[in-house]
Amino acid sequence: MAGESQIVARYARALHELAAKAGVVDKVGADVQAVMQRLAGSAESRGQLASPRLGREKKRELVVSLLPPGTHDLLRRALLLMVDKGRGDAIAGLGAAFHEVAMAAAGRAVAHVSSAVALDDAARARLVAQLSRITGKTIGLQESVDPALLGGTRILVGSRMLDGSVAARLSALRARLMAAPLPATPD
Repeated sequence: MAGESQIVARYARALHELAAKAGVVDKVGADVQAVMQRLAGSAESRGQLASPRLGREKKRELVVSLLPPGTHDLLRRALLLMVDKGRGDAIAGLGAAFHEVAMAAAGRAVAHVSSAVALDDAARARLVAQLSRITGKTIGLQESVDPALLGGTRILVGSRMLDGSVAARLSALRARLMAAPLPATPD
């Protein structure tokens, strides 16, 4: 699946680059989200785009039918190119990939933070400041509570994982103890 996400990311980067050159990133972004909403609402359409049995022309017609009126031509051409290249099944991932590329281009990122207990305002502010310093981007937090972490936080920013949880530290300690040589015992 990593291969497919990389392919979708390439299409998203190319679409964003072309939209930026044309000065229509916001319009294309809104159109991408509109198409993704339509696609998310139709399991049948997603299945047809992924089906090897459905011909290229039928898939092209399906993509065109998913486009809302006034959709920017860059998006229409990108989606049809994906179909022509046999990547119709990857179209459903374009929305998230385009959003990620747009955020990165704007110098922003979302940090997905899991903690054992809910963060207070002071901890949240410190975390945002540290992550901004580390990444060089403006950080937005998406928080969740996971008691299995026992303490600390697990943070995902883009593809980078920062695991400062007690559970991870205990796991690392266990691995070090298991790998440590035992002293020889006298007979």
